[in-house]
Amino acid sequence: MQTVLDGKYQAQSSVVALGMFDGVHIGHQVLLQKAKALAAQHGVPLVVCTFVQHPLTLIAPEKAPAMLTTLDERAAQMEALGVDVLYAQPFTKRIMTMPPEDYVGQLVRHFHPVAVVCGYNHTFGQGGKGTPALLSALGAALGFETVAVPQITLKGQEVSSTAIRAALEKGDVYKARQLLGRPYAQRASLAGSAGGRYDLMMEPDGKQELPAGKYRALCDDGAHRYPVLLHIRRAGRAQCYLHQAAHLGETLQLQYLTQMELEF
Repeated sequence: MQTVLDGKYQAQSSVVALGMFDGVHIGHQVLLQKAKALAAQHGVPLVVCTFVQHPLTLIAPEKAPAMLTTLDERAAQMEALGVDVLYAQPFTKRIMTMPPEDYVGQLVRHFHPVAVVCGYNHTFGQGGKGTPALLSALGAALGFETVAVPQITLKGQEVSSTAIRAALEKGDVYKARQLLGRPYAQRASLAGSAGGRYDLMMEPDGKQELPAGKYRALCDDGAHRYPVLLHIRRAGRAQCYLHQAAHLGETLQLQYLTQMELEF
């Protein structure tokens, strides 16, 4: 997969998927699978057009949410789903104030899409005035099909990044895992150890923090993966306990499985 961060990419023909895709959760996966099927049908690359940071960081910084994935994590998930090009641009004041029609015109000039795929509630352009209905009308005039993927639900609840953040804020990593389609992950560095206890510092990468509490998790240092009992004591700091003595590397990935109520 090609990752484009400098805006220097053009396609003679493509299928374009629009969205923030924070989390690349099971709803996003449905959308990307639909877009990939269309790209295969037309024999063109699948281009995901997204932003490096959440638009609210500029529109309303006080409302900007913590992220569920870093850009590298989003890229890895998209590559696994068959995305050919990840086109990620910074969300700037120019983009924020761009009329929706101009934004679509820019998409057409860059990617010449045969189809554009988005979520049913996707908005774009100045004031969020661009909608799937407008995209469909413009597509009919400019020569591309518009596919708006309907709401995706799991056990009666809409799958969304907002719902996942709400679950994580409560420490409900099991529910978050269901909505993401995989465990929520954080990166940490080893700060010290004594016996089977390891002191960890979470990486300050802008991702959603978990509340203090006890969790079952998997700890991966790149060479080995261990089941651990994890105690988050305060923001950015935690301790993990292994069932057996192990030598952990300095950089770790934690994948959360369930929340615990048991003492350890």
